[in-house]
Amino acid sequence: MSTLALVSWDPILTGYLAVLLAIVVLCGSTYLLLVTNLGARLGFLVAWTGLWSWMFLMGLVWWVFAIGWIGPGPSWQTVNVVTDLRGSLVEPVRDLHDVAVTASLPEEWHEFNDADARSTSDASIVCSGGDSRLLDAVSTCYFGATTEFEVLRVLETGGERYRLLGIPDNAFTSYFIPSRSRARYAVVQLQAYEAAAEIDRNLLDTDTGKALVPQAQIDQNAPVYSVVMVRDQGSKRLRPALVAIFSGLMFSLGCYHLHRRDQALWAVREAAGSA
Repeated sequence: MSTLALVSWDPILTGYLAVLLAIVVLCGSTYLLLVTNLGARLGFLVAWTGLWSWMFLMGLVWWVFAIGWIGPGPSWQTVNVVTDLRGSLVEPVRDLHDVAVTASLPEEWHEFNDADARSTSDASIVCSGGDSRLLDAVSTCYFGATTEFEVLRVLETGGERYRLLGIPDNAFTSYFIPSRSRARYAVVQLQAYEAAAEIDRNLLDTDTGKALVPQAQIDQNAPVYSVVMVRDQGSKRLRPALVAIFSGLMFSLGCYHLHRRDQALWAVREAAGSA
Protein backbone atom coordinates (compact mmCIF):
# COMPACT_ATOMS: atom_id res chain seq x y z
CA MET A 1 0.00 0.00 0.00
CA SER A 2 2.85 2.39 0.85
CA THR A 3 4.47 1.67 -2.55
CA LEU A 4 1.26 2.54 -4.41
CA ALA A 5 0.97 5.74 -2.39
CA LEU A 6 4.54 6.69 -3.35
CA VAL A 7 3.87 6.08 -7.05
CA SER A 8 0.64 8.08 -7.03
CA TRP A 9 2.30 10.97 -5.21
CA ASP A 10 5.53 11.34 -7.20
CA PRO A 11 4.69 12.61 -10.71
CA ILE A 12 8.21 11.94 -12.04
CA LEU A 13 8.14 8.30 -10.94
CA THR A 14 4.62 7.95 -12.32
CA GLY A 15 5.80 9.28 -15.68
CA TYR A 16 8.72 6.85 -15.86
CA LEU A 17 6.47 3.92 -14.98
CA ALA A 18 3.88 4.98 -17.58
CA VAL A 19 6.53 5.07 -20.33
CA LEU A 20 7.97 1.73 -19.21
CA LEU A 21 4.52 0.14 -19.12
CA ALA A 22 3.71 1.49 -22.61
CA ILE A 23 6.94 0.01 -24.01
CA VAL A 24 6.29 -3.36 -22.39
CA VAL A 25 2.65 -3.51 -23.57
CA LEU A 26 3.03 -2.14 -27.11
CA CYS A 27 6.44 -3.50 -28.09
CA GLY A 28 6.02 -6.66 -26.03
CA SER A 29 2.65 -7.54 -27.54
CA THR A 30 3.99 -7.01 -31.08
CA TYR A 31 7.04 -9.15 -30.34
CA LEU A 32 4.87 -11.87 -28.79
CA LEU A 33 2.70 -11.97 -31.91
CA LEU A 34 5.75 -12.21 -34.18
CA VAL A 35 7.30 -14.94 -32.05
CA THR A 36 4.27 -17.18 -32.48
CA ASN A 37 4.56 -16.91 -36.29
CA LEU A 38 8.25 -16.40 -37.07
CA GLY A 39 10.15 -17.73 -34.09
CA ALA A 40 12.12 -15.98 -31.39
CA ARG A 41 15.17 -14.81 -33.38
CA LEU A 42 13.43 -13.80 -36.61
CA GLY A 43 10.57 -12.26 -34.66
CA PHE A 44 13.03 -10.12 -32.69
CA LEU A 45 14.76 -8.94 -35.90
CA VAL A 46 11.47 -7.99 -37.52
CA ALA A 47 10.24 -6.22 -34.36
CA TRP A 48 13.60 -4.44 -33.97
CA THR A 49 13.63 -3.23 -37.57
CA GLY A 50 9.99 -2.14 -37.45
CA LEU A 51 10.49 -0.19 -34.24
CA TRP A 52 13.48 1.75 -35.55
CA SER A 53 11.82 2.38 -38.89
CA TRP A 54 8.94 4.04 -37.03
CA MET A 55 11.41 6.00 -34.90
CA PHE A 56 13.25 7.07 -38.06
CA LEU A 57 10.09 8.39 -39.71
CA MET A 58 9.02 10.15 -36.53
CA GLY A 59 12.48 11.73 -36.18
CA LEU A 60 12.29 13.00 -39.76
CA VAL A 61 8.91 14.65 -39.08
CA TRP A 62 10.29 16.19 -35.88
CA TRP A 63 13.36 17.37 -37.77
CA VAL A 64 11.44 19.02 -40.62
CA PHE A 65 8.73 20.72 -38.55
CA ALA A 66 10.78 21.35 -35.35
CA ILE A 67 8.29 19.56 -33.11
CA GLY A 68 8.48 16.76 -30.58
CA TRP A 69 11.65 16.48 -28.53
CA ILE A 70 13.19 19.79 -29.61
CA GLY A 71 16.18 21.67 -28.26
CA PRO A 72 16.28 25.18 -26.81
CA GLY A 73 14.81 27.94 -28.96
CA PRO A 74 16.24 31.38 -29.79
CA SER A 75 16.95 33.58 -26.78
CA TRP A 76 18.99 36.57 -25.66
CA GLN A 77 22.17 35.85 -23.74
CA THR A 78 23.79 38.54 -21.58
CA VAL A 79 27.40 39.26 -22.51
CA ASN A 80 28.24 41.84 -19.85
CA VAL A 81 26.87 44.85 -17.98
CA VAL A 82 28.85 48.09 -18.27
CA THR A 83 28.53 51.76 -17.40
CA ASP A 84 31.03 52.71 -20.12
CA LEU A 85 30.34 51.14 -23.51
CA ARG A 86 34.04 51.26 -24.32
CA GLY A 87 34.47 48.41 -21.85
CA SER A 88 32.02 46.15 -23.68
CA LEU A 89 33.20 42.79 -24.98
CA VAL A 90 31.31 43.35 -28.26
CA GLU A 91 33.08 45.51 -30.80
CA PRO A 92 29.98 47.05 -32.49
CA VAL A 93 28.73 48.14 -29.07
CA ARG A 94 31.93 50.06 -28.34
CA ASP A 95 31.08 52.40 -31.22
CA LEU A 96 28.16 53.75 -29.14
CA HIS A 97 30.29 55.10 -26.30
CA ASP A 98 30.12 58.72 -27.51
CA VAL A 99 26.41 58.64 -28.42
CA ALA A 100 24.22 60.31 -25.80
CA VAL A 101 20.92 58.77 -24.78
CA THR A 102 19.02 61.64 -26.37
CA ALA A 103 21.18 61.81 -29.51
CA SER A 104 20.53 60.19 -32.86
CA LEU A 105 21.89 56.69 -33.44
CA PRO A 106 24.38 55.47 -36.05
CA GLU A 107 22.89 54.03 -39.22
CA GLU A 108 23.43 50.38 -38.26
CA TRP A 109 21.69 50.80 -34.88
CA HIS A 110 17.99 51.32 -34.23
CA GLU A 111 15.58 51.25 -31.32
CA PHE A 112 13.16 48.36 -30.97
CA ASN A 113 10.66 47.08 -28.43
CA ASP A 114 11.29 43.46 -27.49
CA ALA A 115 9.82 42.00 -24.30
CA ASP A 116 12.24 39.06 -24.41
CA ALA A 117 15.27 41.39 -24.45
CA ARG A 118 13.92 43.45 -21.56
CA SER A 119 13.10 40.39 -19.44
CA THR A 120 16.59 38.98 -20.05
CA SER A 121 18.07 42.33 -19.05
CA ASP A 122 15.99 42.45 -15.87
CA ALA A 123 17.05 38.92 -14.94
CA SER A 124 20.71 39.90 -15.36
CA ILE A 125 20.76 42.89 -13.03
CA VAL A 126 17.87 42.33 -10.60
CA CYS A 127 18.42 39.96 -7.68
CA SER A 128 15.89 39.24 -4.96
CA GLY A 129 16.82 38.53 -1.37
CA GLY A 130 17.34 34.79 -1.80
CA ASP A 131 19.35 34.94 -5.05
CA SER A 132 22.63 33.01 -4.84
CA ARG A 133 24.36 35.60 -7.04
CA LEU A 134 24.36 38.01 -4.10
CA LEU A 135 27.11 35.86 -2.55
CA ASP A 136 29.41 36.07 -5.58
CA ALA A 137 32.61 38.06 -5.28
CA VAL A 138 31.83 39.86 -8.55
CA SER A 139 28.07 40.28 -8.65
CA THR A 140 25.89 41.88 -11.33
CA CYS A 141 23.04 42.40 -8.87
CA TYR A 142 22.66 46.15 -9.15
CA PHE A 143 18.98 46.39 -8.18
CA GLY A 144 16.59 44.58 -5.90
CA ALA A 145 13.46 45.11 -8.01
CA THR A 146 12.46 46.33 -11.46
CA THR A 147 10.73 49.32 -9.85
CA GLU A 148 14.10 50.82 -8.88
CA PHE A 149 15.11 51.89 -12.39
CA GLU A 150 13.80 53.19 -15.68
CA VAL A 151 14.61 51.63 -19.07
CA LEU A 152 15.76 54.49 -21.26
CA ARG A 153 15.97 52.67 -24.58
CA VAL A 154 16.58 49.28 -26.17
CA LEU A 155 18.93 49.20 -29.16
CA GLU A 156 19.56 46.52 -31.76
CA THR A 157 22.01 45.85 -34.59
CA GLY A 158 22.87 42.95 -36.90
CA GLY A 159 20.79 39.87 -37.60
CA GLU A 160 20.76 40.26 -41.40
CA ARG A 161 19.98 37.09 -43.33
CA TYR A 162 22.30 35.91 -46.13
CA ARG A 163 23.18 32.82 -48.15
CA LEU A 164 26.62 31.42 -48.82
CA LEU A 165 28.34 31.82 -52.20
CA GLY A 166 26.06 34.71 -53.13
CA ILE A 167 23.04 32.48 -53.77
CA PRO A 168 20.09 34.74 -54.74
CA ASP A 169 16.94 34.95 -52.70
CA ASN A 170 13.91 33.60 -54.55
CA ALA A 171 11.02 31.18 -54.04
CA PHE A 172 13.19 28.12 -54.78
CA THR A 173 16.13 29.06 -52.56
CA SER A 174 13.84 30.26 -49.74
CA TYR A 175 12.28 26.80 -49.54
CA PHE A 176 15.21 24.47 -50.23
CA ILE A 177 18.34 26.42 -49.25
CA PRO A 178 18.21 27.84 -45.70
CA SER A 179 19.75 31.23 -45.12
CA ARG A 180 22.13 32.13 -42.32
CA SER A 181 21.99 35.00 -39.86
CA ARG A 182 24.74 37.43 -38.98
CA ALA A 183 25.46 38.13 -35.33
CA ARG A 184 22.66 40.11 -33.68
CA TYR A 185 23.29 42.30 -30.64
CA ALA A 186 21.07 44.30 -28.31
CA VAL A 187 21.78 46.91 -25.67
CA VAL A 188 19.33 47.80 -22.91
CA GLN A 189 20.19 51.11 -21.28
CA LEU A 190 18.66 52.02 -17.93
CA GLN A 191 19.11 54.44 -15.05
CA ALA A 192 18.15 54.32 -11.39
CA TYR A 193 15.39 56.36 -9.77
CA GLU A 194 16.01 58.84 -7.00
CA ALA A 195 15.20 57.75 -3.48
CA ALA A 196 11.48 58.34 -2.94
CA ALA A 197 10.64 61.01 -0.41
CA GLU A 198 8.59 60.05 2.59
CA ILE A 199 4.96 61.16 2.20
CA ASP A 200 2.32 61.16 4.88
CA ARG A 201 -0.30 58.69 3.67
CA ASN A 202 -2.96 60.60 5.62
CA LEU A 203 -2.54 63.66 3.42
CA LEU A 204 -4.83 63.98 0.40
CA ASP A 205 -4.24 65.58 -2.97
CA THR A 206 -6.14 68.88 -3.05
CA ASP A 207 -7.10 68.38 -6.73
CA THR A 208 -8.20 64.74 -6.81
CA GLY A 209 -8.95 64.13 -3.14
CA LYS A 210 -6.92 60.91 -3.23
CA ALA A 211 -3.93 59.89 -1.13
CA LEU A 212 -0.61 61.33 -2.26
CA VAL A 213 1.63 58.86 -4.11
CA PRO A 214 5.34 59.58 -4.46
CA GLN A 215 6.36 60.08 -8.09
CA ALA A 216 9.48 58.26 -9.24
CA GLN A 217 12.13 60.55 -10.68
CA ILE A 218 15.23 59.46 -12.59
CA ASP A 219 18.47 60.25 -10.78
CA GLN A 220 20.39 62.24 -13.36
CA ASN A 221 23.61 61.74 -11.39
CA ALA A 222 23.28 57.94 -11.39
CA PRO A 223 25.28 55.99 -13.99
CA VAL A 224 23.56 54.67 -17.08
CA TYR A 225 23.86 50.89 -17.06
CA SER A 226 24.06 49.14 -20.43
CA VAL A 227 23.17 45.46 -20.58
CA VAL A 228 24.88 44.04 -23.68
CA MET A 229 23.28 40.90 -25.12
CA VAL A 230 23.78 38.61 -28.10
CA ARG A 231 21.06 36.61 -29.82
CA ASP A 232 21.49 32.86 -29.45
CA GLN A 233 19.72 31.15 -32.34
CA GLY A 234 19.24 27.99 -30.28
CA SER A 235 19.24 24.42 -31.56
CA LYS A 236 15.60 23.37 -31.88
CA ARG A 237 16.28 20.81 -34.61
CA LEU A 238 19.45 19.27 -33.17
CA ARG A 239 17.73 16.67 -30.97
CA PRO A 240 15.24 15.58 -33.67
CA ALA A 241 18.15 15.31 -36.12
CA LEU A 242 20.09 13.07 -33.73
CA VAL A 243 16.99 10.92 -33.18
CA ALA A 244 16.45 10.56 -36.93
CA ILE A 245 20.11 9.76 -37.67
CA PHE A 246 20.48 7.26 -34.84
CA SER A 247 17.17 5.59 -35.67
CA GLY A 248 18.15 5.40 -39.32
CA LEU A 249 21.38 3.65 -38.40
CA MET A 250 19.55 1.14 -36.20
CA PHE A 251 16.97 0.56 -38.95
CA SER A 252 19.77 -0.04 -41.47
CA LEU A 253 21.42 -2.49 -39.08
CA GLY A 254 18.17 -4.46 -38.76
CA CYS A 255 17.68 -4.51 -42.54
CA TYR A 256 21.28 -5.68 -43.00
CA HIS A 257 20.83 -8.62 -40.62
CA LEU A 258 17.54 -9.59 -42.27
CA HIS A 259 19.23 -9.51 -45.66
CA ARG A 260 22.12 -11.63 -44.36
CA ARG A 261 19.59 -14.14 -43.06
CA ASP A 262 17.87 -14.28 -46.45
CA GLN A 263 21.22 -14.82 -48.16
CA ALA A 264 21.96 -17.73 -45.83
CA LEU A 265 18.57 -19.29 -46.58
CA TRP A 266 19.11 -18.88 -50.33
CA ALA A 267 22.51 -20.54 -50.07
CA VAL A 268 21.00 -23.48 -48.16
CA ARG A 269 18.22 -23.87 -50.75
CA GLU A 270 20.66 -23.75 -53.65
CA ALA A 271 22.88 -26.34 -51.98
CA ALA A 272 19.87 -28.58 -51.33
CA GLY A 273 18.67 -28.20 -54.93
CA SER A 274 22.06 -29.02 -56.45
CA ALA A 275 22.37 -32.09 -54.24
